[in-house]
Amino acid sequence: MSFLKNITNSISSVFNIFKRPYHSSTLSFRGLLHSAAVAVAIFVFLFILQPFGLDTISESEKTITLALCGGIAFASMLFCQFVLPLLLKSFYDEHHWTGSKQLVQFLIMSAVVSLALNFYLNKVTGTDFPIEGLKVFGFSIIPLVLLVFIQESMHNNKFKQKAENLNSDLKNKGVVTSDNPLKVLVFKGTNAKLSLIPNQLIYAKIDSNVSEFYYQNPFGIDKSVMTIDEKQVRDELVGHPQFVKFSTNLMLNTNAIQKVSGSARGYEIAIAKVNEEVKVSGKFRKNLENL
Repeated sequence: MSFLKNITNSISSVFNIFKRPYHSSTLSFRGLLHSAAVAVAIFVFLFILQPFGLDTISESEKTITLALCGGIAFASMLFCQFVLPLLLKSFYDEHHWTGSKQLVQFLIMSAVVSLALNFYLNKVTGTDFPIEGLKVFGFSIIPLVLLVFIQESMHNNKFKQKAENLNSDLKNKGVVTSDNPLKVLVFKGTNAKLSLIPNQLIYAKIDSNVSEFYYQNPFGIDKSVMTIDEKQVRDELVGHPQFVKFSTNLMLNTNAIQKVSGSARGYEIAIAKVNEEVKVSGKFRKNLENL
């Protein structure tokens, strides 16, 4: 029984890896680099091995064919890294990206690249479409599963270590204040007005028309929601270096950072006095690392 239990636990732990946070490269410069790397790798692979009847065509035609294969692979990767995430925003939300989603993304990439190349080579060398493309896709499944395991471990260790270093640095960091710490922040909404001393404000969730403000008052933590222009909020926070951008719509008072935690997805910030963790977008990780 204990043997079966060990096997069950081992299988469960393997599947749990796919539920863990994962590092997303969609809609980022890193995704562009990955796309270029895949295109170059495919060009080199086809140039060296010359499969799918490439060895039967003339040298002049082969050069053009290989270059077009690299271009097709690059375009296919860009479609997966940039177009699909814009079309399916809820699925590709980087703050909820997991190992299982990354595996799906890898498989989509493999299928799109394999079938696109196979379709083109069918016209040039007469390879069977979509049979040969599906074969390539099938052979890619096990390596891609292993890649998810390896990358999850690498990114998890990397960001956990970086988070520990950041926490150590933050403990030794003094309170950040504005040039004029008593200058009052004034937010004027459509039917409301909020005035705060800068370090009263913990963070602001800023949208195009409606923003939320979390701040300290003598009785604890309070929240105000008002209809206010996004530019007005950002302009009011200019000149107050304690407010740093950690996602597209979040400006956080760095004095309110209680703890930074790391996972394969990146960083999360626990906010002091507020029962909430803020996920740091990949685009703004440097803002945290440079504090």
